[in-house]
Order: sequence, then C-alpha cells, then structure tokens
Amino acid sequence: MTPKLNTKNNMVTQPIDAMAGCFKQQVPKHLTHVLDALYPKALKATNKMLKNRNRKSSADYPEIPCVVSKSLIAKYQRNKKCKESHNLSIVICGDKGKQVKLEGKGVRIPALFKKEVIPIIFPWQITGYILQAEFFKRDGKWLMSICCNRLKDKVIDYNGVVGVDRNSVGNVAVMADIQTGKVFKLGISPAPTKKAMRGRRANLQSAGKFNLLAKIKRKQSRRMTYENHKASKTIVDYAALHRRAIVLEELSNVRSKGSKIKKYTEKNQWAYAQLGTFIEYKAALRGVPIIYINPAYTSQRCSRCGSIHKPNGKRFRCLTCGHVEHRDANAAFNIGRQGAGVIRASSSDVLSVASLGLNGNPYAEKKDLQHAF
Repeated sequence: MTPKLNTKNNMVTQPIDAMAGCFKQQVPKHLTHVLDALYPKALKATNKMLKNRNRKSSADYPEIPCVVSKSLIAKYQRNKKCKESHNLSIVICGDKGKQVKLEGKGVRIPALFKKEVIPIIFPWQITGYILQAEFFKRDGKWLMSICCNRLKDKVIDYNGVVGVDRNSVGNVAVMADIQTGKVFKLGISPAPTKKAMRGRRANLQSAGKFNLLAKIKRKQSRRMTYENHKASKTIVDYAALHRRAIVLEELSNVRSKGSKIKKYTEKNQWAYAQLGTFIEYKAALRGVPIIYINPAYTSQRCSRCGSIHKPNGKRFRCLTCGHVEHRDANAAFNIGRQGAGVIRASSSDVLSVASLGLNGNPYAEKKDLQHAF
C-alpha cells in the first residue's frame, strides 16, 4: 500500500492499492467479421459527429450500437482538436462490468459479440472491473486493447537511496547511488535535439507548410516520450533490484512567476513533468518509494564538503576542498544525500516505506539540510 501525496500541504493522505494499466492482444479470427461489418458504420457515424458537434446523443446514430456511439462521442466528438479520423478505434466503456464482463478466463462484450467469450491471458493480477476495451486494425489484423486496474507490488523495505537529476543540457537524467558511488547517465542530450527541431519548425512555419509542421511536432513529442520512458524504466528497475528509494527534485514551480530559472526551462522545453510522472507510476507499480526535496543549490553545492560554488559549464570544482566532478553527477549525489537526510529526520528506526511513502519536506530550510553531508 503506497501512500498518496497531497501536494497542497505535502501530507500523506489516502492509500492507493491499484493503478490502471493497458495491454493488447489479437482478436480471434472467428470474431473479426463482426468488427469488419461494424467499422464502416462507425467511421461514417464519427464523420457525422465531427461535422455536427451539436448532435451529442447516441440516439442520433442508430446505425451503430448505443454503447459504441457513446464512446465515439467521448473520444472523437468532444475532442476539439480532432477534425477527421483515418484510423478509427472502436471503444467500449466497461460501465462497471455491464458492457465488458469478466467471465472465466476471458471477457464477454454483449453489444458486439453476444455470448461469445474472448479468451485473454492477463499479464498481471487485476482487481475490480474492466475499465475499457478498444478495437483497432493494424496491418490487416484486428487488435484489442484492454484497460483494467492492476494490483501494485508491496512496498519494498529499502536500504538506501538513489538521487536523480533531470536535465535539459547533457543527458535526460543522471542517477547516482550514494551507497556505492555509481553514476548512470541516461538518455540523449535534449538540447541539440530540441534546437534542431525548433529550427525545422521555424522554417516550415515561414514557408506556410503547416501539415509538415504538425508532423514534426508529433515526431518530436514521440521522441521525447520514448526517451523519458527509457530513462524512467532504467531508474525504477535499478531501484527495485537494489532496494533503493528514489529521490527527485520538486520541480513543479520551476516555471512559475518569479522563478529564477523560468526563462531557461522555457527555452529548453524538455518534459520534466512527463519524466517525473513516468518515474512515479512505474515506481508505484514496483513498490518503490519516492522522496521529493528542495532543488535549491543542488547543482552548486559540493557533494563532498557541502560548500556552495557556481559550476563552470558541466564541470564542477569546489574551491573549498578541491573536489572536481561532472556537474550533473555532483547534483545527483546532492539530491540523494538530501533525500537520505529527510529519511533520517523522519524516523530513527530502520528505514521503512510504510511510514515514509511519498513524503519529505521539499522546501526545508537550508540549515536543515546540513546533516545530509
């Protein structure tokens, strides 16, 4: 059971035992004829929905089942950015087990397949109802995506922490294990990638090639998501294997009014929040706790003696003790040690996630962090 963080007052509130997860599998061949017959009707109805968005009732589309029309209205008609659909997905809302029923080792969808049961091998232990079933055709094959609540792993009893520094210049993230001294540089360097994309977008916009501009934006978004998924998976896998808690900087206010690094973060445009979200949900599923700390001076503080000096580019040299290290690695060690300090301040017992969870004071005073060094 992982406590849920209430970000307003930084308190641990209600526990959550499950998270939504999706997986896909191929639809049995003897049922594909139903989807082949339904698809052109659903596509025609969807085009009507997009042309006349005032027709919001399922009764306006009698050519398709009511449960299908309601889902298409929610997925396509209410999406103001959607102008037309080429690869339509047929969505069935679970409706608390009424429309997508769990039966034996499979699911039954009465609106489409009557009494036919689709055999399914669930990749994890599920709880509750099937939330949604979605059918789509790729390379001539009908696939089905099932969304359901999966039980989370039990929270691990960790024996250390890893600090994670999220970057826009250099690697996507740098992780440091303060127990072993290992440093992991994860992902590509965002700055050159974003700079190249900005140049291409500017040229396309000047030329009025807006279709290509939208294509470049989608490509950039997919690349960003892919890199963040890779980095977050590596971080959580390492933490789960070596029984470590993950320490992150609280970056929710870096773009707020008055922030010293607002212009810098807006210029690099890397998805800090997305990477943080990916780490959060992957960690929750694996039972790995997360601790948030104040990001102030993590890049300027020496990870050896704790004194503060401004780094020169990606090279950090402490003028007090002479320690020289990569700036991001130095920041990752600082983040990890600051998180370890939060743990020591929270409990004098053996480190336990049950009492800590997603806790910590990310805005602790500077003097309160000295014990972390």
